Amino acid sequence: MKKLFTLIAMLAGTAAAMATDYTDKLVVTIDGTYTPATDNVISVEEQADGTYNLQLKNFMLKFSEEDVMPVGTINVPNVKATQNGASTLLTSSQDILIEAGDIPGYEEAWIGPSISAISPVPVNVNADMKDGHLYALITINFMGMNIEVTFGDVYQICNSGFEYFHTATVYSPDGENSATSDEPNNWHSFMSASGNPAFVYLAGYTPHTFKSDVTCPGSKGSSSVLLTSSDMGFFGVANGTLTTGRINTGSVTAADLANHAWNDMSQTDVDANGDPFFAAMHGCPDSLVVWVKFTQGTPSAEFPYATVSAVINDGTYYQDPEDKEYTNVLAKAANAQIESNDGAWQRLAIPFDYDTYKANNVEGKAILVTMSTNATPGKGSTDELYVDDMEMIYNYSATAISVKGTPIEGFGKAEDNTYEVLINGESADVSADDIVVETDGKGARVLIETVDVDLIGGGSDVTITVLSDDLKNSSTYVVKTRNSNLSGINNASVNAGGKAEVKAFYNMNGQMVKSPLKGSVYVVKYTNGKTEKVTLK
Repeated sequence: MKKLFTLIAMLAGTAAAMATDYTDKLVVTIDGTYTPATDNVISVEEQADGTYNLQLKNFMLKFSEEDVMPVGTINVPNVKATQNGASTLLTSSQDILIEAGDIPGYEEAWIGPSISAISPVPVNVNADMKDGHLYALITINFMGMNIEVTFGDVYQICNSGFEYFHTATVYSPDGENSATSDEPNNWHSFMSASGNPAFVYLAGYTPHTFKSDVTCPGSKGSSSVLLTSSDMGFFGVANGTLTTGRINTGSVTAADLANHAWNDMSQTDVDANGDPFFAAMHGCPDSLVVWVKFTQGTPSAEFPYATVSAVINDGTYYQDPEDKEYTNVLAKAANAQIESNDGAWQRLAIPFDYDTYKANNVEGKAILVTMSTNATPGKGSTDELYVDDMEMIYNYSATAISVKGTPIEGFGKAEDNTYEVLINGESADVSADDIVVETDGKGARVLIETVDVDLIGGGSDVTITVLSDDLKNSSTYVVKTRNSNLSGINNASVNAGGKAEVKAFYNMNGQMVKSPLKGSVYVVKYTNGKTEKVTLK
């Protein structure tokens, strides 16, 4: 029986050490340039000491289908774990050795081991485990390249730089005629619309979506997407429209709400590139930034605007324009007044509104972004709208910090973000529960570490890290709590304590000094508990 219990214990220990495999899309950015998304696996294994080991096996830099650089297997051990609400945050910064992969036929191709033989590779890891999903951001300095590996990205829209396209085809109801157009991967146009097949073909047989080599200022990519509108005569203007969801063409009347963009994560349909008709979004971005270049073929004083909108929702059915009041909305960002501005590139920063939809009390799962050559359906002329480098922005600054219910006076004015706080009472020691941090980021994560220091009257050094929701950026603040009673100690003779002996000397920063110097000012603590400030002679 004892052997049986021993065997069960051994099996339980083995099970506890088993790794969890997460499969998701992986996108690599090299010096700011995106590579195509690939399917990958990251294994995460918890250790007995509460740290985690992460493994990205058979990692390859894929520049195209033909241009692939086999790197190797990346193992990152001893990753620190911090519980942050429902999330487990994993963070580490260390040098590692990249091992060879184990794909047959690549035995001599892996370059990681040879690079590691020259020097260890610096790696930073920020990851978030929540609800059975893993989001990981791994940055690597490799062969002089700044490589950012994003796994399971639910904080940005895939291919939001519009670098990768596929051919979309729309067919006539009888199947005898067809038309094709460029469609950005992960985005959808009239060519892949749902709705009445005759109306779908009517809207799509004149292409409205194109790959363009006209890029916005500062872009590290080589392409953008061009949306065009066309004059359909009796039916009015067919606006060029693109969405992360799916366009529904249900009427020949442009303003009919049967014509809309929609998402529903329960649907399993995919487009010609194998992408679903929705974009996952688990973050709470503070704003949407996008570059646009808009011109009207015939300037319209009545309908002069193009439009961009984004709606974060819970992943159940939602459509834009709305046909009713939807209660599954978390936030919206919209600009329906994009002017031509003489056809110049414009950088738009559109804030998300969460407050209006707070009563819905929903968790974001999807984002429906829709762009169109005109803010009013069926209006405008033969217009053009270039779109490039869309990005969700996540803020990460503290706007106020309170200690034991009292705000830090003058917060935000210290150049090094270090503040000293005087606390009345017997002890100036504080815990994380005594600190309240307000931030400018809707989803910003706050990590607080406190270390008690050896000071008269107690005291703590508090390090506060504000992480952006997507874990890519952070700000650090240091708060030093000190006992305010020290500032009221008057000069007195060194024998003020009577027959009591000196217990310790402290400098004016409250730090214990083992070898006090003559001519310096110290706070002296005696064995009877009294303290005084003296100048040693």
